[in-house]
Amino acid sequence: MKPIPAAPLAFVLLAWAATAQGASAVQFASAHPLADLTLEQLSHIEVTSVSGRPQGLMQAAASIYVITAQDIRRSAATSLPEVLRLAPNLQVAQTSAGQWAISARGFQDSIANKLLVLVDGRTVYSPLFAGVFWDANDLVLEDVDRIEVISGPGGTLWGANAVNGVINVVTRNAAETQGVLALAARSGHGGREVVRWGGRIGPDAHLRIHGLAVDRDNTWLPGGAPRDDASNRLQGGFRADWADGPSALTLQGEAYRGGELPSNNLAPELRGQHLLGRWSSRFADGSSYTLQAYYDGSERDDGNLFRNHSRTVDLRFTHEPRGAGPGQLLWGAGHRRARDSTQPTPMLAFLPAERTLSWTHAFAQYQWMLGDQLQATAGAKVEHNSYTGAELLPSVRLAWLHSPQATTWAALSRAVRAPARIDRDFFLTLPPGIAVIAGGPDFRSETATVLEAGHRAQLSPTLSWSATVFRHFFHGLRSGRPGQAPPATVENLVEGPVDGLEAWGQWQPLEGWRLSAGYLALHKDLRFAGGLSPATRSFPGLGNDPRSQVSLRSSLDVGANGAFDLAVRRVGELTDPRVPGYTAVDARLGWQVRPDLRLELLGTNLLGRRHVEFAGGSEIGRRLLLQLTWQLEARSR
Repeated sequence: MKPIPAAPLAFVLLAWAATAQGASAVQFASAHPLADLTLEQLSHIEVTSVSGRPQGLMQAAASIYVITAQDIRRSAATSLPEVLRLAPNLQVAQTSAGQWAISARGFQDSIANKLLVLVDGRTVYSPLFAGVFWDANDLVLEDVDRIEVISGPGGTLWGANAVNGVINVVTRNAAETQGVLALAARSGHGGREVVRWGGRIGPDAHLRIHGLAVDRDNTWLPGGAPRDDASNRLQGGFRADWADGPSALTLQGEAYRGGELPSNNLAPELRGQHLLGRWSSRFADGSSYTLQAYYDGSERDDGNLFRNHSRTVDLRFTHEPRGAGPGQLLWGAGHRRARDSTQPTPMLAFLPAERTLSWTHAFAQYQWMLGDQLQATAGAKVEHNSYTGAELLPSVRLAWLHSPQATTWAALSRAVRAPARIDRDFFLTLPPGIAVIAGGPDFRSETATVLEAGHRAQLSPTLSWSATVFRHFFHGLRSGRPGQAPPATVENLVEGPVDGLEAWGQWQPLEGWRLSAGYLALHKDLRFAGGLSPATRSFPGLGNDPRSQVSLRSSLDVGANGAFDLAVRRVGELTDPRVPGYTAVDARLGWQVRPDLRLELLGTNLLGRRHVEFAGGSEIGRRLLLQLTWQLEARSR
């Protein structure tokens, strides 16, 4: 396994942190009991992903679930994909040691392309396939403030590819992470180490820096043989925040490298870096605006078939004018430019090998009250892309605000998944030189008309729930033409509805005991358009989804310093191709040894039986980790 020098970096950071900390007063971190946020407070937590401005979760007209920092701390998760399992409106399957298939409302695949993921406003997006390489993205979970998970379209605000959902990861301001944190989690099959320092660098400015090291052991092939997918990762970064009255500046960046040598498609060699700046302030008339820019670069080399370099620059401006009638207007514009290069091999090629793509957008959204209780939100975005030109993404949302504790909502949206390079430029040749796929020169955008309705309520200070029903009617989904002799070309030939139900609730029967439950049901009825092959109902290239999944979680405080957390999930059978359903149990046993020291035993898949979560994927087995966290928080002066 390729060694990664995590220990020297950790030592340097710790030494610097200890030196810096020695010059300032410190206090012990709190034990963070379960009652950090009550259920009532959680129901009214502010979210920004639905309307583009802060609003109470209870008033948001969308199917949105919020994973809080408290949820993350009370779980056995040690990576971002594992944390996303906490959202009952997501489908999450592990396919190998470091790779995942994650989606919302269907089309689950390791190259899923209908879910938009953002980290602090930066789109985590590969222009190669309009999706996320999950093994190239990891976080210091202790820095996450919340993760807003929207199932359903968000194109009016976030653009094409937010077709079935938006995941918006929001990390904590640097002012909230002052002090020192050191964490080590080890098991017999890998682990994770984190070092973080945060402090004041000016009267109104704060900084934090971090280092993250991750190593993962091999998983297993069906039958029990080891699968060659072990990998390592080393990552370092910073975030600086400055605030003065209505003005605020954020600068943050990271660099990472990881993988395995010799690399392979399950453990490719990875390198990347990104840098983001965001300025928020007010014009002379008092109206607020935000200007954000970021750069993102990544390299991926599996040593055999796939070598890709990508560089992305993104600029975005939003403005909320004052005096725009009885409601609130939000408008904005932006431009993204991505340079992508993929070295061709005898089997696999993107032609041309290098291409520059651009996306330019402008949007406006208006929210106002119709009477005392009906809130309306209407908006549209026009986004121009390099392949198909301008696309229109409108939406209308209505919310009936029964009371501060209950809201019924409905939404009608048009969502678009614009072509990526894999749709237009992908060529596959199998030995002895048989061309199988020859690009998709005429591939257009996939579109969906989406109707949703939902209700959420806080029935009492200890009981809340939410339910949503939806129908996505898709047009022009990606497929080859049935019966076509090779080479096939990529076309827009499949259509049909996807219907479903998402529901979850939380109940706190005792002050120190909280229960959560979630349920997801999904039904796809896809077919070829235009009367082609009417008997065909199987489209393996369009994802493999369970018809249902159920999740249960229990968070129990044990005495003044202990905690026991349990999570059970039942995922239904995948049918295309068949993968048996499975039940998995994760648990966390935590003990606050001292105010600054926490010891935890984390366990995943505790039932012990290895299981496959996705077709072609590894067998996932039991994993036990011992995690030690030492944290000193600096006292504000």
